[in-house]
Amino acid sequence: MTLFATDRLWADVVVLEGDGRVLCVQSTRDALLCLKNHWLETNGPALMAAKTVCERGLASDDDPGLALRAFIEAAKEAGFRVNSWTG
Repeated sequence: MTLFATDRLWADVVVLEGDGRVLCVQSTRDALLCLKNHWLETNGPALMAAKTVCERGLASDDDPGLALRAFIEAAKEAGFRVNSWTG
Protein backbone atom coordinates (compact mmCIF):
# COMPACT_ATOMS: atom_id res chain seq x y z
CA MET A 1 0.00 0.00 0.00
CA THR A 2 1.30 3.43 -0.92
CA LEU A 3 1.06 6.18 1.68
CA PHE A 4 0.98 9.78 0.51
CA ALA A 5 2.38 12.49 2.73
CA THR A 6 0.29 15.27 1.25
CA ASP A 7 -3.19 15.83 -0.07
CA ARG A 8 -4.23 18.10 -2.91
CA LEU A 9 -7.42 20.03 -2.19
CA TRP A 10 -9.64 20.91 -5.13
CA ALA A 11 -11.16 24.30 -5.86
CA ASP A 12 -14.59 22.65 -5.88
CA VAL A 13 -16.40 19.93 -3.93
CA VAL A 14 -17.85 17.17 -6.10
CA VAL A 15 -21.01 15.43 -4.89
CA LEU A 16 -21.83 12.07 -6.44
CA GLU A 17 -25.27 10.51 -6.23
CA GLY A 18 -26.07 6.96 -7.22
CA ASP A 19 -27.15 3.56 -5.97
CA GLY A 20 -28.79 5.14 -2.91
CA ARG A 21 -25.53 6.79 -1.85
CA VAL A 22 -24.18 10.31 -1.72
CA LEU A 23 -20.41 10.79 -1.79
CA CYS A 24 -18.72 14.17 -1.20
CA VAL A 25 -15.20 14.44 -2.60
CA GLN A 26 -13.01 17.51 -2.14
CA SER A 27 -9.45 16.40 -2.75
CA THR A 28 -7.23 14.08 -4.73
CA ARG A 29 -6.80 11.77 -1.73
CA ASP A 30 -10.59 11.66 -1.21
CA ALA A 31 -11.00 10.79 -4.87
CA LEU A 32 -8.44 7.99 -4.79
CA LEU A 33 -9.99 6.45 -1.67
CA CYS A 34 -13.44 6.75 -3.22
CA LEU A 35 -12.27 5.12 -6.46
CA LYS A 36 -10.66 2.24 -4.58
CA ASN A 37 -13.30 1.63 -1.90
CA HIS A 38 -16.71 2.90 -3.01
CA TRP A 39 -16.87 2.41 -6.76
CA LEU A 40 -19.67 0.50 -8.46
CA GLU A 41 -17.84 -0.01 -11.77
CA THR A 42 -14.56 -1.86 -11.24
CA ASN A 43 -13.09 -2.10 -14.70
CA GLY A 44 -13.75 0.94 -16.89
CA PRO A 45 -11.02 2.83 -18.75
CA ALA A 46 -11.94 6.15 -17.09
CA LEU A 47 -11.68 4.49 -13.67
CA MET A 48 -8.21 3.15 -14.42
CA ALA A 49 -7.10 6.52 -15.79
CA ALA A 50 -8.49 8.38 -12.76
CA LYS A 51 -6.67 6.09 -10.32
CA THR A 52 -3.41 6.68 -12.18
CA VAL A 53 -3.90 10.46 -12.34
CA CYS A 54 -4.81 10.65 -8.64
CA GLU A 55 -1.83 8.55 -7.55
CA ARG A 56 0.50 10.62 -9.70
CA GLY A 57 -1.07 13.84 -8.41
CA LEU A 58 -0.44 12.86 -4.80
CA ALA A 59 3.17 11.94 -5.51
CA SER A 60 4.02 15.03 -7.58
CA ASP A 61 3.25 18.69 -8.15
CA ASP A 62 0.68 17.98 -10.87
CA ASP A 63 -2.24 20.39 -11.06
CA PRO A 64 -5.04 19.03 -8.79
CA GLY A 65 -7.48 19.96 -11.54
CA LEU A 66 -6.17 17.03 -13.58
CA ALA A 67 -7.30 14.61 -10.87
CA LEU A 68 -10.61 16.45 -10.53
CA ARG A 69 -11.37 16.14 -14.25
CA ALA A 70 -10.30 12.48 -14.38
CA PHE A 71 -12.44 11.71 -11.31
CA ILE A 72 -15.52 13.34 -12.84
CA GLU A 73 -15.07 11.32 -16.05
CA ALA A 74 -14.80 8.10 -14.03
CA ALA A 75 -17.91 9.05 -12.05
CA LYS A 76 -19.88 9.62 -15.25
CA GLU A 77 -18.62 6.31 -16.65
CA ALA A 78 -19.82 4.55 -13.47
CA GLY A 79 -23.29 6.08 -13.75
CA PHE A 80 -23.10 8.53 -10.86
CA ARG A 81 -24.93 11.84 -11.09
CA VAL A 82 -22.20 14.46 -10.67
CA ASN A 83 -22.93 17.75 -8.91
CA SER A 84 -20.48 20.59 -8.34
CA TRP A 85 -20.50 24.36 -8.21
CA THR A 86 -18.53 24.71 -11.42
CA GLY A 87 -20.14 22.01 -13.49
